[in-house]
Amino acid sequence: MLREKQPLTVAESATRKRKCISCGRDLVHPQRKYCGPSCRQSITWVLSLSKGLLRTFNARYATFSFTSCHVILDVLPVWSKVVSRFAAERENGSTPADDLKKLILNWGRAWHELVENHTSRTRASLRLLEENQADGIRADSLRPSTTSKPRLSKEQKSYLKILDIEADELDRITSTPKIKLAFRRMAKMYHPDIGGDEEKFKMINEAHKHMLYWSENPRFTSKRAMQGCWSYDGSTNQWRPPL
Repeated sequence: MLREKQPLTVAESATRKRKCISCGRDLVHPQRKYCGPSCRQSITWVLSLSKGLLRTFNARYATFSFTSCHVILDVLPVWSKVVSRFAAERENGSTPADDLKKLILNWGRAWHELVENHTSRTRASLRLLEENQADGIRADSLRPSTTSKPRLSKEQKSYLKILDIEADELDRITSTPKIKLAFRRMAKMYHPDIGGDEEKFKMINEAHKHMLYWSENPRFTSKRAMQGCWSYDGSTNQWRPPL
């Protein structure tokens, strides 16, 4: 049985080509997450199928990851601080979604066999979880983190570019001083009084004004997810794609 976290196909380093988070193949369009609609539909369907097994295990959190050799489903039950790992070898020619489906169905059958042999439902779940406990995996490694990014219009993004500010530099607390600092920095370069480009400075001043207005009531989009693997939150019964 796999005990150590494996390097994930879906978590290639930034220096490598981005991979499809469903099948692991190189993406033709790096800005996308999937090869195409069929890849997205197949993994979404199988992860939805897994929810029955996860509810049976009373999962608080779970993660799904894959390598070229294995598919891995890690589960942290509500009542436990120990992670249980369900893993299976990949089959030649199969997609991660296909292999995960087989893993889910196999463990589902194992659970039903125990129940049919007069084991209580709770005891059947407990037995399978205990048999697959992986002591080397920290429980908090399955807990998705909350990330947020500013919600910006196309025009506001252009203003940030003029001010030479990256969107991920903005947060709810320090956006206003960062925008003011960026304006002062750009003013030192382009203010007409010091021989700068007057038209460029007008654009900077306009961008500064509009982004300060945005910072008075900034809007952010929040997302709970994990780097490099699919994450499940039992409180919402939802899977989230990797960051």
